Amino acid sequence: MNLKKTFVCLTAAGTLAMQGVVPLAAHAESSHKSVVVQQGKPYPGHLIKRGDSGKDVRTVQNQLNKKGFPIYVDGIFGKTTEKKVKMFQARSALTIDGIVGKKTWSVLNVDLFPYPGHLIKQGDKGVDVKRIQARLNEANIDVSIDGMFGSKTKMAVEKFQKKFGLQVDGVVGPETWDILFNYADNI
Repeated sequence: MNLKKTFVCLTAAGTLAMQGVVPLAAHAESSHKSVVVQQGKPYPGHLIKRGDSGKDVRTVQNQLNKKGFPIYVDGIFGKTTEKKVKMFQARSALTIDGIVGKKTWSVLNVDLFPYPGHLIKQGDKGVDVKRIQARLNEANIDVSIDGMFGSKTKMAVEKFQKKFGLQVDGVVGPETWDILFNYADNI
């Protein structure tokens, strides 16, 4: 996948408050604070709606899955895809029309916290650990947000991994990170 770094304006009114760690947004086009995030495929330049089919519809369906709106990826924009798009739009405070235009595409394709590219484990510290701790708290797994990956954070990660049927090792690798940050509403 060809990813490019893009500046996206984010507000604290959106998806995850992260308990003051990092401001997030429901609207990629709203502004209060700017952060660098990874952005997926660029907008294809046309509306994607019921009756459409092809690779753009598959991209929408894959992103819906990543955002916690499970759907079968078949590349056909039918009644179910339209319903899931409307649900996503409602959660993201977008116009609820079931059509993927530029705004919906932009919010759907924003990956607020891309995997940092290395394992995060006991003994580590820093902003990634704070993000993990904040998300664990949102998953109702109590842990202090101090940026220090100690034994209590390891146990919290293990509890999260067990809850989601992951390998229980207390280490945050790509799979644990992906579920922790991309399936917010399923927690």
